[in-house]
Amino acid sequence: MSIYNLSDPLLLQIFQFLDHRDVCLALRQTCQQWHRLSYDFTLWRRLRFSGFSQLRNEHFLPLLHYYGDSIQEIDISGCRGIDALGFNAISEHCKSLRKLNLSNTYIAGEAFLKICEECPKIKELNIFDCQFISYKVLSSIPTCLQGLRKLSMLNRLDPLQYVLNRSSVISVYQSLIKNCKELVELDCKASDFVEDDIFADGIANLHTLNLSHCTGVSDEGIQSIAVSCSALRHLNISHTYISNRGMEVISRCCKRLTHLNVSDCRNVTDIGVCVVVHNCHELRHLDVHGESWMALRPHSTGNITDVALKVLASWCPSLEYLDTTGCWGVTDDGVCAITTACKNLRHLEVRGCLSISDQSLLSLADNSRELRSLNISECVKVTSAGLNLLMTKCTKLKFLKAETCHYLANLRLSCQVQHSVGCSCSQLPAKDVQGSSFTGQIFPKTLERHFQCIDEAGPSSSSFQAQCRPKVVKCMITPCVLSHLDLSFCSNVADDSIQQVASFCRQLTYLSLMGCYLVTDKGIGHIAKHCKLLEHLNLSCSRTQRSKLTDQTLAELAGACLALKHLNLYNGVCFSEKGIGQLMDRRWSLRELCLTTGTRTKLDAEVICRAIMAARGDCIGKIQAEMDCQHRWPSLSSSPQVATMERNILFKFPRKSCV
Repeated sequence: MSIYNLSDPLLLQIFQFLDHRDVCLALRQTCQQWHRLSYDFTLWRRLRFSGFSQLRNEHFLPLLHYYGDSIQEIDISGCRGIDALGFNAISEHCKSLRKLNLSNTYIAGEAFLKICEECPKIKELNIFDCQFISYKVLSSIPTCLQGLRKLSMLNRLDPLQYVLNRSSVISVYQSLIKNCKELVELDCKASDFVEDDIFADGIANLHTLNLSHCTGVSDEGIQSIAVSCSALRHLNISHTYISNRGMEVISRCCKRLTHLNVSDCRNVTDIGVCVVVHNCHELRHLDVHGESWMALRPHSTGNITDVALKVLASWCPSLEYLDTTGCWGVTDDGVCAITTACKNLRHLEVRGCLSISDQSLLSLADNSRELRSLNISECVKVTSAGLNLLMTKCTKLKFLKAETCHYLANLRLSCQVQHSVGCSCSQLPAKDVQGSSFTGQIFPKTLERHFQCIDEAGPSSSSFQAQCRPKVVKCMITPCVLSHLDLSFCSNVADDSIQQVASFCRQLTYLSLMGCYLVTDKGIGHIAKHCKLLEHLNLSCSRTQRSKLTDQTLAELAGACLALKHLNLYNGVCFSEKGIGQLMDRRWSLRELCLTTGTRTKLDAEVICRAIMAARGDCIGKIQAEMDCQHRWPSLSSSPQVATMERNILFKFPRKSCV
């Protein structure tokens, strides 16, 4: 049965997973049935245009006029092309609105007040980074939006206005927090005016609070919050001046905490973490990271050591997420304690923990079979042996970052084991054993998904059935199927390793080989051949390296990588205008292309810009140069010096209008 034979209700259920740009640009051009369904009201209950900078009133207003009564969610965060006319249309037509995200827009106080008055059913509101909303308008939120449950607060005020009206600002925010009785999630991140006094009354029903980068909050403020918000389950106090004293109050009053983020809290040490862990046994998510050594700091900013990890392993066996980035005191002992006790560990980040070695990876491979995400970047002691075993055993791993791991050289992402099979004629497949996949009658079901059976002798099925003897079959275990892999600056990774990645990680959507200067066209050819879902590919290198990739790489990518959207070729010195032109002609899915032009490369800035403009007339060229960041590419030939200057150029190819 063809997809075109599906019923309208079933197609509408499928189309709901598409964003509105795909609905308009793809569905309406496919067939008459899909064109008709693209206007159905059920597809337009949620208007999500986050970050779509090209959205204007002429696109937005018709949607509000036509679908206004059925719209329940609007997300126009970052859409600065919408002005007062568009915001007033929201209040006029969308009376049933439940969720509204206005972050990083130019909405003014009057338009916001009108929305609050005309759309009283709003349950979730985001006004983060709305710089034209006055604090005085916020007093209308508790009165108009009595059912508000989630709020992302305004974070910026005019400094002079805040200094002159500090008491009024604090009073408004105290009233807001006190009178929003139904509020369960409050996001105050990076709010300069959030201080201890604001939380004097607290919110009884609050279970999620984000105070990240709120430097005005101290241990006294945390005490007020912890005492009045005992139902808290998610707390983020990262990048604040909270100390171990505040952690002690949290552990005493908020025993139901499941998520805690104290990253880059310079005053929190092992003592504070141990106190929380002793009382909050339901903790599943803990973030204590500092800055990694790549941040060019003279010392680590992470205060946590193996002491805290061992206590964490003893008291919180349900832990699923742990981030200790930049904590130099974390070693293999602490990680092994976590992996041994916390069997449900899904996400682990130990970036910049310089003492981590293969011992941690072996422990992960043996104990953490539920692992989904791992970041071992800058763990310079990690080698290929440990990573190979990890990827073989952790079959659910989807995300792996291993930047600057110089001992990763010969990646072997599969291993062979011998398995003795007692077989009978009825169990044998009708075709040859060579290259076939056995059923669960021969191998356990747990192995059935990961084994590809190989018979070295390769006998025919008839002779094999005639012998009907137990046979030792060599089996190749297929490792986890990654979707995100970052091997940036793993300087010993070469084509043989890339071939392994391409063969056994065929569901990759993101791959970064930045700084892997040993990789050649042959390795990228394997990637292009096998990784059909690849969307983001980084092949850039540093100025001190010389990439071996040529136009053959571009031809391989243009012919095989149908889903490719982002391609980074910074400092690639062997690409030509012809190769770039062929790539642009054949790969229309591409949304971003990064190139370097100048004396070291074969690319002339003016020529390459004209060639790309001829292929993609709607491109936006942004030139990032050390000497002249404001120079736009149409005027590159204004002087001989500018024409020969080495430049990094970012070309963006936006989608056409979504309506």
